[in-house]
Amino acid sequence: MREKREKNIVSIEDRIPNLKETRRKKAKRRFMFYLTVLLLLILIVVYLETPLSHIRTIQVEGQHYLDEVDILEVSGLTEELSIWSFEKAAIEKEITRIKEIKSVTVTRHFPQDVRIEITENSTVGYLYNNTKIIPILENGTQLDHASLDSYPGDAPLMINFGDDEYLELLISQLKETKPQLVDHISELHYAPTEANPYQIHLYMTNGFELKTSIRDFSNHIKSYPSIVSQLDSNDPGLIEIGAGGAVFNAFDPSEEVVDPDQEIYLEDVETEDEDVVE
Repeated sequence: MREKREKNIVSIEDRIPNLKETRRKKAKRRFMFYLTVLLLLILIVVYLETPLSHIRTIQVEGQHYLDEVDILEVSGLTEELSIWSFEKAAIEKEITRIKEIKSVTVTRHFPQDVRIEITENSTVGYLYNNTKIIPILENGTQLDHASLDSYPGDAPLMINFGDDEYLELLISQLKETKPQLVDHISELHYAPTEANPYQIHLYMTNGFELKTSIRDFSNHIKSYPSIVSQLDSNDPGLIEIGAGGAVFNAFDPSEEVVDPDQEIYLEDVETEDEDVVE
């Protein structure tokens, strides 16, 4: 037993070379680690300080009423900036200050691309003011700079609205109305009376006409589909909806019915003819 124990004992002279080799390997690994970190830091600094990190392209998507140049100017982004030198949240906050814009998302796309995705406020109607047609957004913004010569037909045409108070109230009511119902409206005429300064006259896409109030309009028009379903589509008339219910009056066949859209432009033509005669 004593002989076996003596054979398992390693002298200090034999262990020192092994310890030195182990320490040398550890030192080498440590050196390689620090060298790698240093090289990575140098590469990062070189990347950030050279055009390699500069923005190559800026894509703007989703805008309709705004020019790409205007959006880029507000964002402050240029191809001279590093793709990592800006805060996305700050850029988005600046762009959403534009009245036409509802929301915006800025994203980086490696290695050098930036994308700006725009969601504009939706168009709730077009204001007709006898000379031009002005888009109106859901936040009430009137886009005079984007006025049109013809009615596109994708939202109601608003006529005779000279008071912003009633127009703003109508816009708020339209926002609360289901899009499927709004799609049935061709024109909205402001038609106040002494008894009801909130009265409006609607021309629907199926030939019916509707009189109701701007106040609580979103609730009144909910009954329109069920009312029309009980009427003959070939015999349209005027539907009056109020707090007390609804009343239907068929059109008088002896009266000539003029298409409201044509009537507007006929008035313009007559005015032009009068100017020529003068």
